[in-house]
Amino acid sequence: MSSGEQTSLLQQKPPRSARPKNRRRRSSFDPSTYNSIGTIADTPSNQNVSKEDGLGLLQILGLTICMAGVQFTWTVELSYGTPYLLSLDLSKELTALVWLAGPLSGLLVQPLIGAFSDKCTSRLGKRRPFIIVAGILTCLSMIGVAYAKEFGAWIARHFYSPDVFDSTAHTYAIVVAVSSFYFLDFTLNAVQAICRALILDIPPLWQQEYANAWSARMSNCAMVVGYFAGFMDLVKYFPWMGDSQIKVFCVVAMIVFVVTLAITCFTVKEKQYVETEDQDTLPWYNTLQYIWRAFRFLPKPIQSLCNTQFFAWMGWFPFLFYSTQWVSDLYFSTHPPVSPGEGDWAEGTRAGSFALLCNSMVSVVAGMVVPALVMRFEKKGIWWLSLLNVYTGSQLIIAAALLSTWFIRSVTAATVVLAIMGIPWAVVLWIPFSLVGEYVSYEDERRKKGDIPQQTTSGAIEDQHDDFDAGMILGVHNMYIVFPQFAVAIISSLIFAASAGEEKDPNDDGRSNVSTVLAFGGLMALLAALASRRIVRVKK
Repeated sequence: MSSGEQTSLLQQKPPRSARPKNRRRRSSFDPSTYNSIGTIADTPSNQNVSKEDGLGLLQILGLTICMAGVQFTWTVELSYGTPYLLSLDLSKELTALVWLAGPLSGLLVQPLIGAFSDKCTSRLGKRRPFIIVAGILTCLSMIGVAYAKEFGAWIARHFYSPDVFDSTAHTYAIVVAVSSFYFLDFTLNAVQAICRALILDIPPLWQQEYANAWSARMSNCAMVVGYFAGFMDLVKYFPWMGDSQIKVFCVVAMIVFVVTLAITCFTVKEKQYVETEDQDTLPWYNTLQYIWRAFRFLPKPIQSLCNTQFFAWMGWFPFLFYSTQWVSDLYFSTHPPVSPGEGDWAEGTRAGSFALLCNSMVSVVAGMVVPALVMRFEKKGIWWLSLLNVYTGSQLIIAAALLSTWFIRSVTAATVVLAIMGIPWAVVLWIPFSLVGEYVSYEDERRKKGDIPQQTTSGAIEDQHDDFDAGMILGVHNMYIVFPQFAVAIISSLIFAASAGEEKDPNDDGRSNVSTVLAFGGLMALLAALASRRIVRVKK
């Protein structure tokens, strides 16, 4: 058919808003091109196709260092968020509502940002404009967190009478702090989504495991450094940055954040996305349709991974929310204070913090060792140490560790359990994103080789978004991580309410009711281990 006939056809018959049911398909992914449970087929190079050039180590470091800045900034919120809000006299109930910003931002921001960046036509590339804008907004939100009291005092001084200065300044300090934390969650989630999409965009298929392994290493190292920085008396060493710990920590985090993002933006070369004429005619709500279609018609490799991730994070969130509280409760049960004192509570908090630090250090080591072993043994065809088998094994470790919390009564044993959890934490930051990266790179290579038919009829306009890009796939994948956070918050509150009404067993001294929630997470990890055996992996 000639180009003139194609144009005439498009003009006479506009594209339908929905595809007939008998023509619906999940994606352009061909079932014959994937396999499951750890068996990796030959690479394209064995099929008379030249292997795409990969990235050098320095290029990989420049690409993934942005994740270090993102994770370091997260440590500000994770380590100081709740104590800082409580220091402003915000109630624990309202503080819990503040942390709903995390799942809300993940549910709303990441799919939208991913969808818009997939179609960005800026000369800077698809991802970098969003990294720059979201990075600037993240820095502004951290300024709001650090100087909430000063902003509150300024508002009270300029807009209210001196008689109500103290109460008004305090009220607005809380408003500024809470608003800034919400804004920080939304903007930092946006940066994280775009950075992960960029890491999937740049390396070729055969380097996805390697690139995502370095991404996990960057995150783990930044987490350890961030917790160390939080434990230091920063005001003592950097008095010129601020007069409180939260101020100095926020300033240090902004410096690390800006430097790491700048390195990535300057060292990574993106290709400019060229929009087709067909896409110019799409309606304004097309992006929302794109998100909904991606959520409903995920390719089988991604859908099988998302199903596993749902149960996996049902196990992770009890640990992330309540592990330090569990260690603290065990400390108080084995070190009962003679009289109520602030020092005793500080000791309990440090015990929980030390256990979390051990967890971070183990995750750094595991993030270095496990990916190297897996990539080496996979090449040798040793099936029991394949990527998917390691992922299943990590879920079994989580299940064993969290179920054991029901029986543990000492702080030392609890610290060991939290340290062991560093191994599967290194895995969960690496393997799922590596599997997503394999699929995205595989589809990109198929498009370049012309394996995907290019239709020119109106049906092609309907089908053009079935080949979902990295940003959209990551956004939907993140939704399967966010949903468990809502579920765990509700289920854990029900468990606490039920345990509060029970009479304490005199033969069960030392057990924290938090262990019930952690044991529930262990059961969910068992379901994730079963679901992981059905994960579908593309051929490389």
